Amino acid sequence: MMSNDNNEVKDVITEEETVENVENVENVENEENVENEENVEETENTENTEVVSEKATVEKNGTKKEKTSTELLMEESIIAAQKEKEAQERDARNTYLCFQRNMQQFYEYEGLDANQEELDKKALIEKEKEIEAMSFGQELKYRFNQFRAEMANPTKKKIRYNQFVMTLISILRAVILFGLCFIIIMPIFEKVSYAFRHPLDISNPQVMWIPEKWSTMNISIAYELLVADGPTIWNSLLLSAITTVIQVIATAVAGYAFARLKFKGSNIIFYLVITSLAFPPESLNISRTLFFGNNTFFGIMLMQNALAIYIMSLFGMGLRSAIFIFLFRQTFRNLPIELEESAEIDGAGVIRTFWSVMLPNAKGTIVTVSLFAFVWQYNDYYWATLFGYKRSMPLVTTALAAAAEMMNSVIGTNYPTLKRELGDVISGEFYELITQTGALIMMLPLLIAYLFIQRLFVESVERSGITGM
Repeated sequence: MMSNDNNEVKDVITEEETVENVENVENVENEENVENEENVEETENTENTEVVSEKATVEKNGTKKEKTSTELLMEESIIAAQKEKEAQERDARNTYLCFQRNMQQFYEYEGLDANQEELDKKALIEKEKEIEAMSFGQELKYRFNQFRAEMANPTKKKIRYNQFVMTLISILRAVILFGLCFIIIMPIFEKVSYAFRHPLDISNPQVMWIPEKWSTMNISIAYELLVADGPTIWNSLLLSAITTVIQVIATAVAGYAFARLKFKGSNIIFYLVITSLAFPPESLNISRTLFFGNNTFFGIMLMQNALAIYIMSLFGMGLRSAIFIFLFRQTFRNLPIELEESAEIDGAGVIRTFWSVMLPNAKGTIVTVSLFAFVWQYNDYYWATLFGYKRSMPLVTTALAAAAEMMNSVIGTNYPTLKRELGDVISGEFYELITQTGALIMMLPLLIAYLFIQRLFVESVERSGITGM
């Protein structure tokens, strides 16, 4: 009996120890979970602290920049373009699948096989084998009958007619382009031939293009005539560069005003500017001479002074400024109005919008206007003689025009041997020879510049605003 009681007491004690062990394990697990949660919270707090510190550092250093409305508009445009591209690809894929379904329905309706193309190829191969097995007479007869059938086919007749017309048009286009190239390039080849031809070869009837006796004497004579009054080539380049910069700035401002800054009578003034192209410059000679001769600009006399052309260019009355105003107006009109609206939202004024937003988007027109303004001013002779600044600032055009008057003195002084060979009276052919060589020297800076900027010039002309009114 006592043993049974002892066993029961032991069992009770064992159960109590088991319960205590389980409770101890649970307490340990709870403590570990609490410690893990505390570690997670500390990690999160640390990360949040680092993020906050990074944000504070970024804001303190001033490197954080909010996206402007212009950048957001550009991002939206890029996303819209991507979506449009995806839509186009999806439409193309759907179109192809629809075409395949339609072809399958056609084959089923006509009772044809879907692999009809492969069957036609096999039939063609078998037909070629049959033709190879024919004798020469049979093959010749078969080819003749096939040719007659093709000639009698109305569809193939139409195709042959269209091909003939297109070929004729291509030949005609090639002839016209060749003729135009010949008209444009032939004078340059002629000037190069004159430049390296000895002066005594001008009376040789056998010399047409290739000189019989090569010489650079014509180049030396022409260059001395051009620079006899001073550094004419440098003066022309400097005058053209300054005038080009003034022309671009003035005409760009005027074009932007006519395109975007609407005011009463703006269209009327613009059409008056365009109408000024219809008046020949010679019709305003007397009025311009009297105005610039009797008036001063802040006490500066404008006659016989290159400042006159600078002032006229600054106020939009330079050499062909009306054309440049028209080009800039059309360019600015074709630009999206959203660009200006975004700039206004960002706080930009009219001047800032024009300088930072509109003008960078008109690079093509700027290049076009710059090139035309430089070339036209470089080749100008009318303004130089009208305002008389050829005396204070001799130009290459005026020097070339006066070359005939100075030729006897230059040749007699620097080339006495040539003077004796040519005789006392210099023929008109020799004048033409030297004049052509001088024109080549005058064109040389423009030709060299064009070789480097040819691609940029063509792209700028294509992108300029010569569209619509």
